Amino acid sequence: MKISKRVRRGYALVLALLLALPCLTLMQTQAADAVEVDRKCNLTVSVEGNYDKAFEADLSEMQIPVALYRVASVDVSGRYTGVGSWASMKFDSISGETKADNWTTLAQEAYELIGDGQPDAEEKIEKTQGALASAKFTDLDTGMYLVVPETSFNTDYSYEYTFTPYLTALPGNAFAQTGAGDDSWNYEPVIGLKAERAQQEGTLLINKTLDTYNETLGAVTCVFRVEGHDDAGNAVYSNVISATLEGAGNTETVRLNGIPAGIRVTVTEIYAGSNYQVVGPDTVETVIVSKEALENVDGASEASVSFTNAYNGGNRGGYGVTNQFNLDENGLWDWTTDLQE
Repeated sequence: MKISKRVRRGYALVLALLLALPCLTLMQTQAADAVEVDRKCNLTVSVEGNYDKAFEADLSEMQIPVALYRVASVDVSGRYTGVGSWASMKFDSISGETKADNWTTLAQEAYELIGDGQPDAEEKIEKTQGALASAKFTDLDTGMYLVVPETSFNTDYSYEYTFTPYLTALPGNAFAQTGAGDDSWNYEPVIGLKAERAQQEGTLLINKTLDTYNETLGAVTCVFRVEGHDDAGNAVYSNVISATLEGAGNTETVRLNGIPAGIRVTVTEIYAGSNYQVVGPDTVETVIVSKEALENVDGASEASVSFTNAYNGGNRGGYGVTNQFNLDENGLWDWTTDLQE
């Protein structure tokens, strides 16, 4: 039986409609409208997030370089295809049911494929007057992007901030990517950072000078207590250290390493030595400076305090004992002493 041209055209039309149904269904389940694939997008990366006040204050004052890598293209139905170095990646499983762990795994895979590739865009997150620190990228092609913030330090280099690379889609669609929220394409999304921080360490120098000295009594041992507090007033460091001197005009310097950077320490001379007394203040405060600050901040120097002692005319024998306190792996203070039994 012969089929007329009109009937064949009818079959062709029905077949075309049947083939289009899966795409139409995908579009309707992921977003109300088709993606305008040729439209340019803007992306704002902000420091806004669920951080404590100190954390947020640091991020708001920092400059954080951010690089964007376009790792996939997107079609009108919101499906992604890897491009360039990421052509081998499988983005077809992304949907509203994709779990956070799966997104993290994809982002890590994309990050490992960067190699010597150059970013498609670079900006710095920084604060503008009356707003949170942010970076705005403009004139971006649609697709999937890997967001890579660079490891950075806060303004006094007391904390190092590291950021988890992550994926974001342009345009964004809350419902298509999370299964909840607005079911429309957003061509100017605002996203946050995924940050962690580690406190840096610094050194404290305690300088002790003997103004006058009784040679008959021999060496003099002085003992200092060091207490450190953070900006909230919490005790975060405690230690005791000694210095032994002999000879008028002699200065001895003792060094304490591994002190949390940025904290304010109070150094008190709690024992001036038998027959000696402190000349001037017996308590001095200073702020611990990290080694990174010493390398990057003009004029930065190690935290240092100075004390002077003088012979008071006495003739008593005596000795000094140093007790040392260090935090163990459980966050408890471990006490040691140089007293010999």
